Amino acid sequence: MGAPVVHVAFGADAAGKPHVARGVIAIGQRAVGGVAIGIVATGFVAIGLVAVGVFSLGVVALALIAACGMNAAGLYAFGVVALGWKAAGLAPFRLSDF
Repeated sequence: MGAPVVHVAFGADAAGKPHVARGVIAIGQRAVGGVAIGIVATGFVAIGLVAVGVFSLGVVALALIAACGMNAAGLYAFGVVALGWKAAGLAPFRLSDF
């Protein structure tokens, strides 16, 4: 089947590259999976400092549908600086206004 259900990976290998957590639920410095939680997270639901996914939550959040964070971009965006079709925040840029 491939990916584990839960994968937790922290640290680095001998060459200094950070380990990447890959799984349905991925937790680590770098995380890729259905639900990804990490410093850099990529997945269906992504939570992290830099989050990219369908639904994202983070300092920098990029999403296909909903993003929430300091800097957020997505169809629905919520944040200090928000860019989206429907955006809310201190500096919202609503694409529906153009």
